[in-house]
Amino acid sequence: MKLNFVARSGEQAIPLSVEMPYQPGNHTQRARRLAVGELLARLEATTAQVDAGDSTRVVVTTEQGEWVIGESFADPPKRGLV
Repeated sequence: MKLNFVARSGEQAIPLSVEMPYQPGNHTQRARRLAVGELLARLEATTAQVDAGDSTRVVVTTEQGEWVIGESFADPPKRGLV
């Protein structure tokens, strides 16, 4: 099971991808925690403050600034002439 997230800070955006084995139930919270870990590894951050109080996003504050992690959605396919 693969879940995609995007971390944004100002004009910067970092795509984050999380792979987990499928199990019945809601995986969103666990996937967000893994996405935070991936972001911190990419930024090579030594300290961070994480606010996961919102159900739709996670705010991570590091030395490099404030990053907002949200789910990544592709545009729906469009019908009509190509």
